[in-house]
Order: sequence, then structure tokens, then C-alpha cells
Amino acid sequence: MDFLELETLKETREYKAAEALADAVNSMGWKPEKFAMGMTVQHRTLQQEVMRTFVAMIHVMASDNYGFDLRNKGSHEAAKKMVESHLLDEIYLPFI
Repeated sequence: MDFLELETLKETREYKAAEALADAVNSMGWKPEKFAMGMTVQHRTLQQEVMRTFVAMIHVMASDNYGFDLRNKGSHEAAKKMVESHLLDEIYLPFI
């Protein structure tokens, strides 16, 4: 991603949401399970959109162009295994 693309991305609500989530998880007290349970009480269409977002994130993190180091190598390798398994190819998440 070049400088202009990054600057354009930073203006989107998706980028701002990613920053807000990153800020929330940047705590020793973050509990992924509580986040997951919190999502279960959201509107069903929103749950579907969040799942589509997670699948997209897996695809991005699995990419050979994804920059990683020892801090997130496990995430990259896990994402790569998920993509290579072709399980994600079988998932259909319509917007309803």
C-alpha cells in the first residue's frame, strides 16, 4: 500500500473502527470471549457483517504480502492454514 492509499484508508470509517477495536484490545484485561458473547446480543444482520469482516481479515492476514514478525507470526500462519484448507471458500455469508 502506498502513501496515498494509506492516507485515503485512514479517512474511512472502517479504518476508524479498526483503530477503536485495536485500542480496546490493547489492555491486559481484554477478554475475547466476552467480546464474542457481546456480539451475540447484537442485531443478527450485524453479527453476519462482523463475521464477513473476520473472514476478510483472515484472507488479508494469510496473504504473502502481509507484513508480520514474531509478534503476529502465529496469526499469519493460522490464517494461512485456514485459507489453504479452502474451508473459507465454502462459507456464504449473505447480507440480509
